[in-house]
Amino acid sequence: MRVVRSLDELLTLPRDRHVNGFREREPLMLEIPELSRPMLMRAQDALNRLQERGGRLAGAGFMFIALLAGVSKVLHDNGALLSWRAFGELAAVLVVSFALGFAAKWAALVITRWQFAYRCRAQHYLLSLLLPR
Repeated sequence: MRVVRSLDELLTLPRDRHVNGFREREPLMLEIPELSRPMLMRAQDALNRLQERGGRLAGAGFMFIALLAGVSKVLHDNGALLSWRAFGELAAVLVVSFALGFAAKWAALVITRWQFAYRCRAQHYLLSLLLPR
């Protein structure tokens, strides 16, 4: 768990690969003494919701659609499924669908990283407005 103790640390989070990376991400805990607990919890929950995204749903959905389309094309084009040509096409469909699923997962992670960076800047701005002066 990554503990954030100042608003300046909040701005550096998007560059931390353990918090905003392509692999498993650490959850965040905001402990800024100048701000009230309910404000910090709302900001923390908003950031941690993005931390939970892993792109698995996008990858699986895109892979399933590609696999379904490829298998239906192989079934439509080949009269006999027990031929070497049909087997080769099914193997190619499987490889291509896995590659497309991986690419969709990676694209979803890139978009999530951008959203996390934006949300860190937005939370920094909102929380800095709420600081007592």
